Amino acid sequence: MKNNMTRELGNKPEARDRLNQHPNQYFNENPAALTRERLLKLNIFGMDFTFLANNGLFSCDKIDAASIILMENIPPLTGSLLDLGCGYGPIGIVLGKKYPVQVTMSDVNRIALEYAAKNVMRNQIEAQIIHSDGFESLPYIYDNIVLNPPIHAGKDTMYRLYQGAVQHLVPGGALYIVIQKKHGAESTHTLLKGIFAVCVTLYKKKGLYVFQCIAANE
Repeated sequence: MKNNMTRELGNKPEARDRLNQHPNQYFNENPAALTRERLLKLNIFGMDFTFLANNGLFSCDKIDAASIILMENIPPLTGSLLDLGCGYGPIGIVLGKKYPVQVTMSDVNRIALEYAAKNVMRNQIEAQIIHSDGFESLPYIYDNIVLNPPIHAGKDTMYRLYQGAVQHLVPGGALYIVIQKKHGAESTHTLLKGIFAVCVTLYKKKGLYVFQCIAANE
């Protein structure tokens, strides 16, 4: 597939509460300086992928196992896809390679987006890359949103993402989310059922859940 990537690293003012975040947290806008780049490999759906990562990025030593389970349990996708909180990009890149979707990848972490851009090129897919704190710079609606939520950013941040997702889906569009029981999967499921028209469990094993949450048809 021809690479035709649009990079949109926005210029929104910094939110006040970001000033109190530790500079090494992967969900920071400007994390601490990077120290060691590494190359990660993944074989999934019969395809080989490689990803560049570095310190300060989520799951920088290996592809996150929960993200892999999320990808493996999502039903076939069409239309537009938002990889929300994309990190260095494995979910959006893999799904963009497997399915005929128009991929958007967003993150608050500018360094993560730089690596996502590199990995889009490495894996030869098309993607729009947007700097955004949650949905702050995403004035669009999507057919599908995928999310491995930033647990350590706190419940308020996570709930804000869930609420924003239903507002940024087309009628009948779906949010796909992976979360562990120890991180509040059951309470998250209850919350999501109150936000979305339908919320079903696609995967449940060893304390890990994958949910499909469908926005109401208008």
